This record gives sequence, C-alpha cells and structure tokens, in this order.
Amino acid sequence: MRNDEPDYYELLGVERTAEPEEITRAYRKAMRAVHPDASGTSGLFRLVKTAYDTLKDPASRAAYDARGRTAPPEPPRSSRPEPEPAPEPGPTPRPESGRDQSAGAGRPSGTRPPGPSFTKPQAAAPASAPRVRPRFGSHWIRVAAVGVWTVVFLAAVYVLWPAGLPVGFLLLLVLPLVAMPLVALEPTLRSLSWLWAVCALMFVGGAALAATEADGDGFWTLCAALAGLAAGAAGLAAAPHLVRKGRLLDRLIAPDSLDYQIFNVPGAGLDGNLARQVVARESATEMERLVRLDGVRIVHALTAPQPSGQGLHYVEHVVLRGDRLAVVMARRWPAGTYAWTGKGAITTVGRPFPGGDTGIGAAVKEIRKVVPRGVRVRGFVAVLPDDPVRSSRAKFPEPEYGDLLAGDLEQVRERIADWLGEGDPVVDRRVLAALLPHLRRP
Repeated sequence: MRNDEPDYYELLGVERTAEPEEITRAYRKAMRAVHPDASGTSGLFRLVKTAYDTLKDPASRAAYDARGRTAPPEPPRSSRPEPEPAPEPGPTPRPESGRDQSAGAGRPSGTRPPGPSFTKPQAAAPASAPRVRPRFGSHWIRVAAVGVWTVVFLAAVYVLWPAGLPVGFLLLLVLPLVAMPLVALEPTLRSLSWLWAVCALMFVGGAALAATEADGDGFWTLCAALAGLAAGAAGLAAAPHLVRKGRLLDRLIAPDSLDYQIFNVPGAGLDGNLARQVVARESATEMERLVRLDGVRIVHALTAPQPSGQGLHYVEHVVLRGDRLAVVMARRWPAGTYAWTGKGAITTVGRPFPGGDTGIGAAVKEIRKVVPRGVRVRGFVAVLPDDPVRSSRAKFPEPEYGDLLAGDLEQVRERIADWLGEGDPVVDRRVLAALLPHLRRP
C-alpha cells in the first residue's frame, strides 16, 4: 500500500486492529452514506465495497497489511520527478510473441509493481491554488446552516402556536422530532425498530390531541405550526447525513493531494501491449501541457465502467476543470481522411475499419453516470501519426459528432483547452473521488 492510496481502514473509520464484526458494522454504516440513492456516487460506493471485500477476508487482509509494512518511503513532496525521455522517432515497435512486453518487464523479479498513484506529482501546482469545491471542512458550515434553519422554524412554530392550546402539546411534538436525528446518528439505536415506532406514535398522538383541542381558526394555525415543525425536523435529519458524507470525502481526497495537477501513470494497466503504452505516453506529453490552465487536473489510465456483459473501455486520459470533464482516447492511425458514422464510430474512405469503433461514446455515457450531476462530459479521440518520421496527419472534415470530437493530437489538445477555458478555475473533489475507483494499476 502506497502513502498516496486511500487507507481502507481509515475509509471505513476503524482501527487497524478492528475485529471482523466491527469492520462489518462500519461497512454497513459507510454504505448507507455513499449509496447512490442517498445522493452518493457510484464511484464512492464501489470504493467502500472494495475496502470491505479486502478487509473481511483474513488472507486478503493480511496481504494488504503486509503491503503497508513493506511499502518504500515516498520521496519528499518538494522534489520533482525527472521527466521521462521522449521516445525516439521511428516505426511503432510491436510486441514479439512469447515475450513479456509489459511495463514491468524490466523490473527485478519478485518486485511488486506500485499501486495506482492517485497523488503522484508529474508537475507542480501553480503558486496561487484554485478554488476547491466542496471546501475541506465545509460540511460543518452546512451543519451550522441547518442548525440556523431549524431554530428559525422552531421559533416560527412557537409564534404560530394557537393561544388556547397548552404548550405541553408543543413539547410533546418537538421531543420525537429531536430524538429521531439522534437515533439515526447512532448505529446501535438505528437498528431498533421499536424506538422509531415510539417516536412516530408520540408525534402522531401529540398532533391528534392538539387537533381535538383546537377549533375554528386555531385549527388552521395549528396546521401551519405542524408544517413548520416538519420543516425544522427535515433540517435536523439532514445534519448527520451531511457530517457522514463530508468526513468520507475528506478521507478519500486529502488536502495535500490537490497540490498536484497530474495523477497516475500514463499507460498503466496495458501490460503486454507495448504499442498502446507508447501511444499513451506520447499523448500524455501533449495533454500535460494543459496544466498551464489554473484549476486543471489530469488523470491518466482509467477504465470507464460498463454494464454487465460488455467489455471495458480503456481511457488514456481524463482532463477536468470546474464542471467540465474531457475523456480522451488516443489511437495511432495512418494518414488519411476520416469521418464519424451515425453510431459514433469512425470510418475512412467511407468504410469501417478495425479499431474505428473506439468506444468513446460508451465511455462518455458511463462516466456521466458516476460523476456528480451537473458535470459536463465530452469525448475526444486523438490520432497520432502512424509514421512519426513523416509526421503525416489524419484529416477530419467534420471533427464533431454531438459531444464527441476527433482530430490529431495537437488539435485535440487545443480544442480541450478552449472548451475548459470557458469554465471556472475550480477543482471539484467530488469528481476526483468518483474517478478514483476506476484507475488502472501501473
């Protein structure tokens, strides 16, 4: 386990010496907080499940703990890694049959390749850091706002309370509304159905007694007071939910991780496919020029989630800024004239060809499902020349097809820069957290 990977124990909120039963309880609590139906994201949901699957099994837990003890120390944050030398111009090498052409072929035997480096710095952040959304600790600000909301509505209820009704009825109504959020916050109490029934019966009984005592205009005033109580109770119920989600996000995305602009290793996970590794690294060099824009974050090498039974699509790069996210796939094709088909595939000379259906449309569609709502996602296919010596370019008379766009590497980089430049220089932690479970290992 590397220092820049999320700690599964910290993610579930348990100690490293926790018993299996304690891990199971923490997992159930976390899953209720990050479930997509509870305004969570699919990415966070999968990451919490991965943490639980790893820690619940004694063998996998022991292996995970062993990785944590034997992980090499990280270099100082102030140091910058030396850039990798650019590949020499020439024909694309092809893997020879029967030989290991993976990225770790030159690694000493018995050495485990590093895990997905989510905070691996490839370039330093600018002196003036962009805004971060949501801010670290902002959940406490939201809780304070919820508290003000609740107090305002309770004060309004007190003012609207009919003069002829005893104040004891009001206390009978407020007591269960205050108790319910406290019950929801404590896992041991949350599972007691009889406790929820007592709170519900107390509120319904108090409302019924107050309604029988109210008459005429007092009845409608009582209805307004009950509506105010419901609004105040909704605010109280939201406070524990905000705290749980905020703490989980703080554990996933640490403050120092946003000091970096480029994450993971280009071509990670393409073991045995040296040609695609070279394409990924060459295209990464061009994409990383986008870090000049304030607020840009680049994530290399991830697999877009796909429905069950369908193949996964490898995405070389994802570039995000504010509420905009660019999905980039890189391909090495010969010079020629290319065009989009009606289904989002690419043809040459009006004919389909192997590899023309890159899967960019499906990747964009599935990434939209895992990132927060409101994030605009576009797909880009960057074409590298098949003969780097001649540097011949592929041509796209109509480069755009809906939210998909294709062109040579430099054109794609320029169009991404123009599109992202229209947004705000903001780093959205929720988007990074949604992409984290889909990174590929180097």
